[in-house]
Amino acid sequence: MAKLAIVLLSDMNEPVKVEMALRFALVALKQNRLEDIRFFFFGPGVRVPGQIKDDPTFGPLLEELLDSGITTLACIYNARGLGEEDNLKQAEIQMQAIGADLVDVVDRSYQLMTF
Repeated sequence: MAKLAIVLLSDMNEPVKVEMALRFALVALKQNRLEDIRFFFFGPGVRVPGQIKDDPTFGPLLEELLDSGITTLACIYNARGLGEEDNLKQAEIQMQAIGADLVDVVDRSYQLMTF
């Protein structure tokens, strides 16, 4: 079975990309055809949870993603640099250095999609 890694590099300056990443992850999960799905907030993407927490459209999508069981990680270095640690903690998104995780998914033949 195929494996998928979604990397959200955009923030709400590009809301279409944010929405596509969140919705695609959920659609992929509902199709039940993939062995594993991982979602990464990286670069400016670490801003998204704080930007959408009160948004009536995007907030529920984030909650659905976080409740879905999809492994979801955010880059701690980007979060620190952009002042987003508190927002990510509030959203209960695990923060860590994700460079090694990204190399791992490539090495393990995940299909990588960036938004």
